[in-house]
Amino acid sequence: MASKTGFSRRLFTYLKDNWLTWFIYISIAALFITLYRKDYIAFPENISYGYLSLSVFLLFAGFLLQALSYKYVLNSYNYSIKSRDSVIAFGLTVLSRYIPGKFWVHLGRGEYIRKKYNYPFGELVYISLYSQFLGMWNVIFFCSLGVFFLTIDLYIKVIIILAGLVLSVIIFTRYFHAISGKIVRKALQREVSIPTLSFGQNIKVMPVFFIFWLLYAFAFYFLAMSMGVFLDPLGIIYFPLSTVLGIAAVFAPGGLGLREASLVGLLTLGGVATVAATTLAALSRIWFLAGELFTLVLALVLKAAERWSSRRL
Repeated sequence: MASKTGFSRRLFTYLKDNWLTWFIYISIAALFITLYRKDYIAFPENISYGYLSLSVFLLFAGFLLQALSYKYVLNSYNYSIKSRDSVIAFGLTVLSRYIPGKFWVHLGRGEYIRKKYNYPFGELVYISLYSQFLGMWNVIFFCSLGVFFLTIDLYIKVIIILAGLVLSVIIFTRYFHAISGKIVRKALQREVSIPTLSFGQNIKVMPVFFIFWLLYAFAFYFLAMSMGVFLDPLGIIYFPLSTVLGIAAVFAPGGLGLREASLVGLLTLGGVATVAATTLAALSRIWFLAGELFTLVLALVLKAAERWSSRRL
């Protein structure tokens, strides 16, 4: 009887301490059920599984490199962590982006590293937030170079180019660090010492962001090919651009709706038929969710392996 009581107490404590994590997982499971019932998960009949396999491989590689990007930015701030912990911190919190507000991702990532390394929580959260802006800057900056060659309205080109310039000024100035620091302090309700990176330090970490976005871009390019949709070479910028718009929609869980709508718009401007563009955009949501689940499973496996290894020692 005592053992049952002890087990119940431990179970209650575990659920109480981890309720948010399980709430996220259950919410995403419900999301998949809803998508399935509405036939969003249905694959096109004439899909090429060769191109699809290549697309998924590049997608997973992109997610893995994105998970490691937190480590590289932390190292720039002289907070050294293992690659495994960077992947675990990213994977365990990747689904929390579907909670409106999106700050949960940075809180969860910072909390995991804080427990592991005892680094300042506020600074870890700030660095996580800053790394997301660096990723967005890469997309906007390089896509703004490509829009010159797209057959789209001039005002759209101007908006994208101006966004790249504004984001560049914001990210590489102390004013941005002061504003983002205030956001972190307000969210955490505590004083946080905000470190800054020099321009040279920022440039050093840029390649990892550029490469994982490039992997996402080519992954989507081959996803389109698997459906028989052949984009022009500049079509690789469509998915990164639409994803950044989804990230910018702070209160849209995971950018649901806005990313697909902007992707359909970009595809149709690029000459893709509306029906094909709509189908491809809907499929890209499930495809990208598969990548997020990959990082979650990978994080759980790495965490389990870490525990098993520590018990052996």
